[in-house]
Amino acid sequence: MEKEDFEIIPEVISLPFRKTVKGRIYVRTMDFIDFLGFLSFYKTKINETFEYVHIKDNVVKIVDKSFMIQTCLYWLENNFENYSNQGFTMKDVTEAWVSKIRILMDERTLYFMPTIEIELHLDTEKESYFYFKNTVVRVDKEAITLIDYRDLNAYVLEEQIINRNFEFPQQELSTLEIPFRKFVSNISNKLNDRIEAFESVIGYLIHRFQNPSKSKAVILLDGAINELNIVSGGSGKSLLTKALSFIRIVCDISGKDFDSRNSFSFQRVTPQTNIVAINDIKEHQNFELFYGRITDGFTISQKYKKDIYIPFSRSPKMLITSNYLLKAPSGNSTERRRYEIEFSEHYGEHLTVFEDFKHYFFDDWDVKQWNEFSMYMMCCTQKYLNTGLIEADSVNLNERRLINDVGIELIEFLDEELVHAKKLHKKELFQTFIKGGYVSNKYLPTQKSFTTRIKKYFDYKGINYRESPSNSKVYFEVVEESTSGNYTTVKDILVDYKTVDTSNKMTRLASKLTEYFTENPKGVLAIDLETTGFDAHMDEIVCMSLTFKKYTGYNIIFPKLKTKILDFIQPIIPFL
Repeated sequence: MEKEDFEIIPEVISLPFRKTVKGRIYVRTMDFIDFLGFLSFYKTKINETFEYVHIKDNVVKIVDKSFMIQTCLYWLENNFENYSNQGFTMKDVTEAWVSKIRILMDERTLYFMPTIEIELHLDTEKESYFYFKNTVVRVDKEAITLIDYRDLNAYVLEEQIINRNFEFPQQELSTLEIPFRKFVSNISNKLNDRIEAFESVIGYLIHRFQNPSKSKAVILLDGAINELNIVSGGSGKSLLTKALSFIRIVCDISGKDFDSRNSFSFQRVTPQTNIVAINDIKEHQNFELFYGRITDGFTISQKYKKDIYIPFSRSPKMLITSNYLLKAPSGNSTERRRYEIEFSEHYGEHLTVFEDFKHYFFDDWDVKQWNEFSMYMMCCTQKYLNTGLIEADSVNLNERRLINDVGIELIEFLDEELVHAKKLHKKELFQTFIKGGYVSNKYLPTQKSFTTRIKKYFDYKGINYRESPSNSKVYFEVVEESTSGNYTTVKDILVDYKTVDTSNKMTRLASKLTEYFTENPKGVLAIDLETTGFDAHMDEIVCMSLTFKKYTGYNIIFPKLKTKILDFIQPIIPFL
């Protein structure tokens, strides 16, 4: 156990050891409990579980019974001479302690330890905090400042503390040669807009605040089209993930063995985890299975243990690296939960990060380089606080989605078909495809899925099309750019078409006619007579339609008794 330097409190306390009249040393149980409190040991509830903790300068260390005993001994070794005049010796005290240690450290005895409620120190929407061994760093939109642990208004768990000291670099950040910043530039293809996007991603992931309207899983992808069986890899995705682990608590999960349907897949995640990183996830993984963990609370299931629930406000952020696109349903449910960014092909089999920089990242860095790395990462957080997640232009995402959703075989088939024809019969096209040996029988689509994939093909390719004729839709017809948008159907026009089948409605129609033709004396009244035959003069009229105003119409239904028809239409006869 690494010993801590405990401050010698100037307060004089009563040791938990007493001497009997006969000179025997003994330990009173409640004296020992008070002594633990003096040494800043408490009981507290963390994540719904009672823990023994040691608190110093707002830093909370979860401890076990062995640590408490060792701390007591350490304190006595360094302070015992202040009490040696009471006739005790360390050997006497140790012997007395050993003889009663089972009772003193029994769970029922420790129930009487002082209990404390602790509020953990968290990031806010506008501020992010980084805990180093020697200081706390506060980052907001305007400044990056140092804070003493004793000045915090809440507690920090020891496991949240980064295991190194931090000091501000002596030069301006822009003048420094920071290897990791150059690495970020390289994976961005040295394009400023992509560098800005990658830096905002880093800032988002290490900012410990969860906004329900902005929570996304970050998906790191190769820029190459691996769906064509040219698996690239080695582009730097794992190195970026590792960099995050030197700033925040990252739970790294191997994607090769990961199964999102297995309730124990996240059993190594803890309530203190800031980022869950699933590295190199398998092909065909369904992104939809992550929806709940991205925007809701996070449940940790462990074998033979009670489930641990982390509320959304303190849940970890999700990072996924993959050589392939994740399968996901199209639509807002996916888009609002997903942020994809592609790595350039700067690194790969042809060039490794070691070959580029001539040293191993992290392992070969000195104190100065660590300070500069920490400062750069915190500046990324500051960038994110100011800009939010910056979207990067797609490199090959659209083409990869086309391959993923449609299939390379169907893409090549449709490319060839559209060279020869712009009007494709759906059923004939389907039969040509399934009988042409483009895919094995095992993977043959149905007519419905085939049609759906053709629509996605047109959408991803940006090809304007329509399904014709409108009633049966048996064809896909490509619409040339020059004529697209010139077709108007009944559905495109808003009309006001009314039925006139009562005397009151007829009276209202007459009033509208009077009003319209008073204002428009040269207006036109169009009438259509519906007869029992084709001769409007000889055949019987059963109803009539009329219009006098654009996008309006009236269908006049005559009474069944012929003798009443003239009376019924009397109000509008002056206009006929």
